[in-house]
Amino acid sequence: MTSEPRPIAIFGDWHGHLGWALGSLDAATKAGARTLVHVGDLGLDFPGRRRGRFEKKLNRILVEREMTLILSLGNHDNHDTATKLEVWDDGLSSFRSNIRTLPRGGRTLIEGLTIGGLGGAYSIDRKHRTEGKDWWANEEPTQEEADLLVAGGPVDIFITHDVPASVPMKGDLKLPANVVARAERTRTLLDTVVRRLRPPHLFAGHWHQRRTYDLVHEAGTVTRVDVLANEFATNGNGVLVWPSEQMPLRVEPMRITTR
Repeated sequence: MTSEPRPIAIFGDWHGHLGWALGSLDAATKAGARTLVHVGDLGLDFPGRRRGRFEKKLNRILVEREMTLILSLGNHDNHDTATKLEVWDDGLSSFRSNIRTLPRGGRTLIEGLTIGGLGGAYSIDRKHRTEGKDWWANEEPTQEEADLLVAGGPVDIFITHDVPASVPMKGDLKLPANVVARAERTRTLLDTVVRRLRPPHLFAGHWHQRRTYDLVHEAGTVTRVDVLANEFATNGNGVLVWPSEQMPLRVEPMRITTR
């Protein structure tokens, strides 16, 4: 008799909100998840007088519960810190003992599933941010990173921060044409990669809204795209994914309440 595998918990943006992060861990614990994947804008390592407090408290709870959080960075994470971390043989870097990062263009194995990452995005609020304080010039994925990921072969789950251009999205903000055009560069790059890899699943965030979309490829295969909402979206910030050899995987919403 075989037992059902543990689900993987996948989360959207948290922006350094500790209460919401701990509430998310509570929900994942209740569901039996041990591995958590974050699609970016965790709020990793922001400089300032409170630097490190968020990650220290989060890591302590992860250690106590024998859980690991794997972050594919968004645009509101410290890319300068992440790029200096050593990449281990499993394809991940370690920021804290139980907070690990998936480099852009990298891949790893989770519960038998191949997970590929191409995080980052353009900050549409760039003019209101300060380089090295809450904005990093290397926030966007590059063509070289995209080529590296594709060269590694198929993935079961593709983790991005922004959403591929073929997925229709509508934001609430009225943005200048030049800002929209710059942001579309990342979306177009992601679209090229997802068309080449044709993964069964893609998880993203960035847009602060929850939606699903079936991206149909020329060969008739489908990539299910799950865009996850940001913190305080009780039924939209997190999902549970059950590992299986059969695709598509079972994906179910996770109810989260903040502490």
